[in-house]
Amino acid sequence: MKIDLGTIRSDSAGFKAIADIAVKAKEIRQESITLDFSSCQFFEANMSAPLYAVISRLRDANNDVTIENVPGAISNILRKNRFLTHFNRAEQTDSYQTTLPFRIFKDTEELFHEYITNYMQGKGIPDMSLALAKRFRQSLLELFLNAVLHSESKSGIFVCGQYYPNKQRLDFTIADAGIGIPENVRRYTRTQISACDAIQWALQEGNTTKTGNQPGGLGLKLIKDFININKGIIHIVSQSGYYTFSAIEESIQDMQLDFSGTCINIEINTADTSSYCLQSELTNEDIF
Repeated sequence: MKIDLGTIRSDSAGFKAIADIAVKAKEIRQESITLDFSSCQFFEANMSAPLYAVISRLRDANNDVTIENVPGAISNILRKNRFLTHFNRAEQTDSYQTTLPFRIFKDTEELFHEYITNYMQGKGIPDMSLALAKRFRQSLLELFLNAVLHSESKSGIFVCGQYYPNKQRLDFTIADAGIGIPENVRRYTRTQISACDAIQWALQEGNTTKTGNQPGGLGLKLIKDFININKGIIHIVSQSGYYTFSAIEESIQDMQLDFSGTCINIEINTADTSSYCLQSELTNEDIF
C-alpha cells in the first residue's frame, strides 16, 4: 500500500493530512506500507512527532512502514533532527543547532527533563527569570507525565521541536499513539461525549481524570498564560478534535478524521523581546 504525503505544517491542514494516513491504513495488518513524499513541498520538522505517532500504530499492527522519495531539503532537515534514522537513513550534523531532535521516550522522566534543559536553550525563547524558567520546564514535564500516565501508549511518547529563525518561532511538540483525551474523558465521565467537548472538558480548570497520586489536568495553565502574552499558539489534537489557543482566538473544530492519539504543539513567538518573571516574584501570585 502506498500513501501520498503532501505538505505538512503545524496547522489544521497539516494535522488533517497526518490523520488521513491513520484513517487510510487503519485496517491494514501485516502488510508493507510506503509513505511517498513526492508531493511534499515542505515539512515542518516538529511535525515528526505526530507523524511517528501514526507510524508507530501501523508498526504495532505488524506492518512494514517505509518512506520514499523524500525531497533533498526535507531529507536534510529530517536527518538533522534524527527522524529518518528510524528509517535507516544516516544522521546529518545540525550545524546551526535549530533542531530539537526527534526522540522516543518511555517513562523516563529524568531523560525528558535533561532533553528540554539541553535542547531548548539558545532557541530564541524570550528572557525568563530563573523561577519562571523552572516553572516553565515543570509545566512541560507535567505534559509529558500526563501523556505517559493517561495515554496508555505502548510505543512511548514522541517528542520533537524546531527553531525557525526566519519565521521567528520555536515549535515544541509532544505526541503519543494512545487512547486519546476523548476516550480518557469518556471512561471517567461514563458518557459518549464528543471529541471536541471532551477536549474542552479537559481544559477547564479543576477538571481531571486523575486517580490516586497521579497529576491532574494537562499541565497547560502556566504555558497558556505565557503564550497569551507572548503571542504564540497552542495546538491540541486528539482523535477528531482540533483545538487552537492564541491571544487572538480560542477555537475547537471537528477534523472529521481520527488522529487516534494526542498531540500538543506549543509555538513560541521568538520575536518577543520582553523579559518575563512570575508575578509572585513581585507580589504573592503565580501569574505573569
